[in-house]
Amino acid sequence: MASTMDEYKRLFREATVSDQMKLFKIHIFIYLIVNVIWLALNMMGSVQINPSWAVYYSPIGWGILVIVHYWFYVRGADNLCKLREEMVESAIK
Repeated sequence: MASTMDEYKRLFREATVSDQMKLFKIHIFIYLIVNVIWLALNMMGSVQINPSWAVYYSPIGWGILVIVHYWFYVRGADNLCKLREEMVESAIK
């Protein structure tokens, strides 16, 4: 029985990591599309922002959040699963 539960946990963790990677790829895709359009509008002069370096707040700020997304939810997905398993197991006892 224990081996079946361990196999289930392993498969669940793999599925969670896979799902988080898909979400991360969507996040990267949206980040790239929005920021390419944003920077193109600024380069064409359609949007005027002063000071001119403030144009880069969005790509840099959002880029930091993309890194945080990867660090905690893709790279750390296995650890998040373990924490959830511990919470559920402690609730059962």
